[in-house]
Parts: sequence; structure tokens; C-alpha cells
Amino acid sequence: MRKLLFLGGPIFQLPIIEKAKEMGLRVGVVDWNQDAPARTVADDFFCASILNREAVFKIVEQYKPSGVICGACDTSVQTAAAVCEKFHLAGNSLETARNATDKYLMLKAFVRGGVPHPKFQYIVKEEIAQAHPQLSFPLICKPVDSSGSRGINLIGNASEYFEKAHESSQAGKSGDILLEEYLVGNEISVEVIVSDGEPHVLQVTDKITTGAPHFCEIGQSQPAVMSQALRARVEKVAKNACRAVGLVNSPAHVEMKLTQDGPKMVELGARMAGDTISTYLINRSVKGINMSEMAIRIALGEKIEIPPYGNSGEATAIRFIGSKDGVLTAISGLGTVRQLPWLDNVTVFGEVGKRYFVSSSNSDRVGFVVARGKTTEEALNRCTEAIHIMNFRWEK
Repeated sequence: MRKLLFLGGPIFQLPIIEKAKEMGLRVGVVDWNQDAPARTVADDFFCASILNREAVFKIVEQYKPSGVICGACDTSVQTAAAVCEKFHLAGNSLETARNATDKYLMLKAFVRGGVPHPKFQYIVKEEIAQAHPQLSFPLICKPVDSSGSRGINLIGNASEYFEKAHESSQAGKSGDILLEEYLVGNEISVEVIVSDGEPHVLQVTDKITTGAPHFCEIGQSQPAVMSQALRARVEKVAKNACRAVGLVNSPAHVEMKLTQDGPKMVELGARMAGDTISTYLINRSVKGINMSEMAIRIALGEKIEIPPYGNSGEATAIRFIGSKDGVLTAISGLGTVRQLPWLDNVTVFGEVGKRYFVSSSNSDRVGFVVARGKTTEEALNRCTEAIHIMNFRWEK
């Protein structure tokens, strides 16, 4: 039996792992957390940090997988590439992985590739206190090496610079930060499979965020509502971005904003999207597409065929349940919600008795719901209806 090793076991890996097992693969998961959600569905579990390459190398030597995959985990992109290079497995090169995870290297790749992007300023950790923003306010501040909206801040004026730059610096590994032009416009993502160097757009997703100051994602829907002409421009930018960072055989999650000057890149990930975008949502909204299976086959070194885009006629959406300031004392209404015929998934991972704080990143959530409808508006409204049925009780 062939084995597939997942680097990272967060909750959004579950449907990808289930697909791998459906394909007849034995699945292993590496995660530092003994209680990682993916452990419950994996055949084999290895407790180790996915950032510890030597530890992962030893696991690969022992497990002897046919492929290694990040799935929807951005943290493991570089480690996966290092494993693939060392053990001659299918995957991204380490240089490509660095371009896809270091936001400064990514922006430089966009510059070389002529990909529309925000103006930017790179500041190393040691120079943050003395540096002066060279861009017009307001501007975005972010760590160069983090994900999940961690450390993102909107800086409105010069007096806010140091405090927010320091906060962003602390959210990254290196402490280096980027200042970026604040792009005004709707945020979207583009789900892509790159096969033999040719990017194929599978779907475009509309996003809903909290806005300033942290821009946490609170919902997504597919297919994105836009004209065919605009979609063509979006697809062109997404494909060129994938080529610019060097993707050859890889899934990609591409984020951009629709500005008055056209689509401009925010960033991309050399992996599947989290938040069920490339699992529940894409499987419902597109005919004949299963992105999980495509990503798995690529990780195994198989050639894949990608059918032309076909709208399924259904819209799908996800809404997240953010944390609040206080102790979560009770959760009710789950039984009623799970009876709703148009609900595809309801997942709650908030822990009763645990102290939470107001959401400031995509990690600060206690659950989510996925629904479908005839339109994206109907699907989103159904998500909201399901969340209102549930009762999360908080006490300060």
C-alpha cells in the first residue's frame, strides 16, 4: 500500500486526508500537537514540529512515503520542499517554497515577473525603530514570514507606526516586516493547480473580512460574483503570479484585491486553501473538480488531467464564528443546526471553560458552518441563519 505523509494536522486537513484514504492510501500525519485534529482520521501519527527539518527527515526515512504533502498547511511548505529535494519526491523546489512563504521574496518575484502588486518597503527587525515609512498613509504592515492574517495591521498615520510595526514584527519568525500600499477594493482568492508548469484556474472565491485593523477572514463564497471580462483579468494575474514564484507541479491559493486599476496581488500560498475553500466549497461549486485528489496525485508524482471549468449551478459559502472576550461557558443548538438540509458542514472547536479574546487573526475562531444555495447571497444568508440558531455563551 502506498503511503502519503501530511506535514501538519490542523482541522482543515481532515477532508483532504479523508480523500487520500478513499483513494486507497495509507496516511501519516506529522504535528507537534498530540491532540492535532487530523490525528483522529490518520492511520499513523508522528509527534514532531513540522518546522524541525531534521526530525521530519528521520520520520520520512522511517515511514518511506510515496509522497509528502502540505495540504492546506502553509507552515510546512518549506519543510515539504526540503524533504522532496532530499528524498527525490515530487514537489516544489526549496527556492520556490521560499518565494511562496517569504513575502519579501514573493514581492521581488512579482516585480521580476511583471505581476501587478502593491508598492512596498522592506524593513529588517533591527532597523524598525529608526526607519521612516516611505509610502503614503494609510498603509499595511505585516511580518514577512507569517500566515493566517497574523500580525497584519493598518497604520493610519506616522504616530501609529512604531507600535504597530513592533506588533507585526513580533508575529513573525525573523522579526522583519513589510510596509505595503493599502489596496482599496474587494478581496478575492483564486484556487489554482499548476501541472507541468502550466497554471489552471479551478475557481474564484469572494472573501469577507473584518476590515481594519487586522483584516481577519469571516466568510467566503463561490463562485465569485464578477463579469466574464473581469474574471479573465483575474485569471491572467493569478497564472502569472504562480509562474513568477516558480511553481511547476503544485496547488496554489492566490489572494488579490480588485482595485480601480485592476486586479493586484496580495500574496499566494504554494498549497491548497484552508477554510474549506478548496474542499467543501470547490467540490460543490465546480463540475467534475476535486482539488484534494489533484493535489494528492501531484504529490505522488502522477500526471493529472484537468477538465475545463464548469459551473455546477450551485453556490457555496462558509462563515466563521469568531471568539469573544471572555470565558466560553456553554454551546447549544448544534443538534438543530445539523438537521438543516442545505448545510454541508458544521464544525465547532471552541472549548467550554476556556478563556478567549476578541478575534485578531484567522486562528481566533471557535467554529464554522458551510452551506449551499442557488446564489452566493442565499448560501451566505443560510450560513448566518445557522450561526444564529447556535448559542455561544460568553462570560467576562
